[in-house]
Formats: sequence, structure tokens, C-alpha cells
Amino acid sequence: MIPASVEPPRLYRGLRRFDVISLTVNSIVGAGVFAMPAGLAIGAGRYSLAVIFVAFLVVALLALSLAEVASRYDVTGGPQYYAKDAFGPLTGFAVGWLFSLSSLASTALIAQVMLDYAAALWPTLAAAWPRAIAITVFTIALAAVNVRGVTRGAWLGNLLTIAKMLPLGLIALAGLWFAGWNDIPATEPRQPDGIVDALKIAIFACVGFQVAAVVAGEMRDPRRDLSISILGGLAIACLLYLLLMLACFGVLPDTAASALPLLDVAKAFIGPAGATLMAAAAVVSCAGGLAVQMLVVPRYVYALGEAGDLPRLIAAVHRAFHTPHVAIITYTAISWLLTITGTFKYLLTIFVITRVLAHGSTAAALIVLRRREGPAPVPMPGGQWIAVAALLCCAAIAFITTWTAIRDVAIALAIGFVIRRWVRWRAARSNIS
Repeated sequence: MIPASVEPPRLYRGLRRFDVISLTVNSIVGAGVFAMPAGLAIGAGRYSLAVIFVAFLVVALLALSLAEVASRYDVTGGPQYYAKDAFGPLTGFAVGWLFSLSSLASTALIAQVMLDYAAALWPTLAAAWPRAIAITVFTIALAAVNVRGVTRGAWLGNLLTIAKMLPLGLIALAGLWFAGWNDIPATEPRQPDGIVDALKIAIFACVGFQVAAVVAGEMRDPRRDLSISILGGLAIACLLYLLLMLACFGVLPDTAASALPLLDVAKAFIGPAGATLMAAAAVVSCAGGLAVQMLVVPRYVYALGEAGDLPRLIAAVHRAFHTPHVAIITYTAISWLLTITGTFKYLLTIFVITRVLAHGSTAAALIVLRRREGPAPVPMPGGQWIAVAALLCCAAIAFITTWTAIRDVAIALAIGFVIRRWVRWRAARSNIS
């Protein structure tokens, strides 16, 4: 028996403000940045930069809501925890389920972007069967590494993300040097849904800010640094994206006509070696993102199983490696299937609507918690109005989303609740017997 005077071990609070800002920037700037220039130029044309600003406005409203709500909880957690505390376990499960769905779609999107850039290095990967074989081998390898141990998975994720920021930073500086406002394309947005598609790509490229809230329990001073870290990371990512777009517009004669604009910009500056370097950086960056996804997302699924919301088998831990191997294998199989069968546009739509709805729950929680518990330790000026504006943005995005995607997300949520109900019914029946 542990003496009452002995406190249980706690997470080490070693993260400084700079650490969390860097973590936020690294989380935001992922595979989306490599898909964004062409997607925005094709869909939005002359309004490409305006679409980026709109996306960051929406994300900033969600981030400000998150910053206030997260300041109430001096623990490691995230939107799922906040929703459960504000609205109860059913809403907490729904948010966790939505995050799991969005993570599966995100994994498939990252894999498709990685394969597009890998085809620039090895053209054989442009064909369907080689792409399928390549992503199958890569996915199985990642799963095997993570089943064998969390330390190996974290090491692999860190190794694969090292090469991301340097080439992007160089091209961004080139955009600041070479490009001007006169280089913005004069083409009109693609009809009928070009701007909507461009906004989805921009939002996909801008999310990731929630990692600061997730690691709040390991920050030295979360109440002081959390909001600054979230907004600072967003601002740096926004500036980087704007400069990258200006570089593409300033260097390429027609950004919309380029399948891989960042690769073509690097080629214009350095020659074929620049194109090879950028393609390799994109592949490594996407591979790093997939490694992180494989490390983190199965733990969400495992947590749902451990909480009794999914079958207990999901929460099984490998006897030798002490990893959630069933959750890893389940996540691997579903994400692989989505990568093979899903189109980029459909996966993008599913990702945006599920992630926006999940973050919208945090904006709603801000209003509820202010009324129930009073001001937060780090209150946002006009916080309730910010939350209302964030919810209106979420509603607008849901409104412009295709009914097919909304239907599919609703079906997926319904399936989740049916599984949860069945699991809890069986557990209750087992306890009675």
C-alpha cells in the first residue's frame, strides 16, 4: 500500500513556450503544404491568397476557443476531454469518434500526397498497381515498427521529420525576394465549386494547432504560454504559406498548370537537383507525418476501448512489446483501405467536416463552461463572441459540404454509437450474470 504522504508520479513539465510554438508549427505544416499551391491556384485563381486568409481566420477562431478552454485544464488532454466535461460522456465519445474518423482520412490524404511526389522520383509509382503495392509495403512496415515498441515508433517519426522545414524555408525566402502582388494569377475561380474546394485544401493545411492543448500538462507554464503558443504557431504557418504561394506565382508562368508547383519552383532555382531535393523532402515529410499518425492515432482507438466504448479486444496490449497491437492493426487496415479506394477530394471533404465539427464542440464548451464555472484562467477578450463566430463558421462549412459527405459522417457516427451501446449492453449483461 502506498503511504498517503507519497504523491503519485506526474508528467514532467519541461516544455517551454518556444518548444510548444515549434511543435505547433511542425504539426500545422505537414502534407497539406505540398498539396496547397496547385489546389488553390486551380480552384480559387486570383483569390488564392484571400482563401488562405479566410482559412486562417476560421482556424484562428477555433484556436482561440481552444486556448481559453484548455487553460481550465492543467492536464494532458484535448477536445475529447473538454467535450466530456462540458456536455457529458456521450458528447465526449462523439468528439473522440470524429477525431478518429478525421485521423483516418488524414492518413489516407497524406499517403496520396506522398505517392504523388514519390512518382516524381520514380515514375513507375504514377500507375495504380505500383502505388497500391508501395503504400501496402510502407503501411505494413510502419505498423510492424509500432507494434514492436513505442520508442521505435517515436524515433522513426522524429527521424523522418527532420528534413521538412529547410527546403520550404528557402523557397519561402525566394517568394519574399522574387514575387510581388502583380504576380497573383488573373484567372477566375473554377466553377461551380472551385473556391469551396480551395478552402477545404487551405483548412486541411492549417489544422494541427490542437497539439499545444494536448501537451498542456507537460508545459512549464500553460496558463501563460498556451494561447501565445497556439496563435504564434498559426501566425508563423500563415506567413510561410503566403510566401510559398507568392514564390509559386512569381516563378511559375501558370501555377494551376503545374501538378507539383513547389517541385517546379525548386527546379527553376537550382535545376533538376532542386526538383529532386524538393520531391525527396516532400516524401520524407509525408512519411514522417504517417509515422506520427501511426504512433498516436491507435492510442485514441485504444483509449476508447479501455473506456468501455469499443470492444475490450481493441484495448489489448501485446505481452512482449507492451503496445496496443490490436488497435494498431485495426487502424492500419482501415487507413490502408481508404488510401487505396478513396479519392483525394472525397477524403478531403470527410477530413474537413469531421475535424471542424470536433473543434466546434470546444467552441460550444467555452460558452457552457463560462456560464457554469465563470471566467477561465486565461480568458479570451470577447471569448463568447469568438465562440459564437467559430460555431457560425463551422455551420457555414457544414452548409457548403456535399450532402453525400454529411450523410457518410452521420452514418459513421451512428455506427459508433451503435457499437458503444452494444459494448456497454454486453458489459452490463456480463456483470449481472
